[in-house]
Amino acid sequence: MRAEITSTELPDIVLWRDTTLHRNNKTSWQARQATGLWLTDSHPSVRSDALQIVSELVANVIQHVPGGRRRDWVKVRLGFGDGFVRLEVIDPGAPEPEPCFVPRQVSLMEESGRGLGIVARLSAKCGTHATEEGYRVVWADIAASMP
Repeated sequence: MRAEITSTELPDIVLWRDTTLHRNNKTSWQARQATGLWLTDSHPSVRSDALQIVSELVANVIQHVPGGRRRDWVKVRLGFGDGFVRLEVIDPGAPEPEPCFVPRQVSLMEESGRGLGIVARLSAKCGTHATEEGYRVVWADIAASMP
């Protein structure tokens, strides 16, 4: 597991872009479209990694975070830091009091459970924290390659 950064330790990030999406069968696609547009001018490897990461994180929200009244949303944020891109997926939170980011070890025959492992492999750092409102933020920093 990678070290988690609390909100008081956030690195300097500028030029935040974000969108809040309604949870449905198109949410992952919409998150990929937004992320791709935000990273149009980025190095192809940064864009590709970000698209895979946002897909995995949004899929986790759809699959694992309870929906319901006032819980039918997911927010995607992207910011640029010195030498990295920060991608965040924010959801309404889950019943567990503390969010955790623990990639699972899965066998070759299992059809699911690889998402957080993929995120961990593609990112320079990743982690999670809860906001004061109880929302869960799962984030990944992607090293910014030069074209």
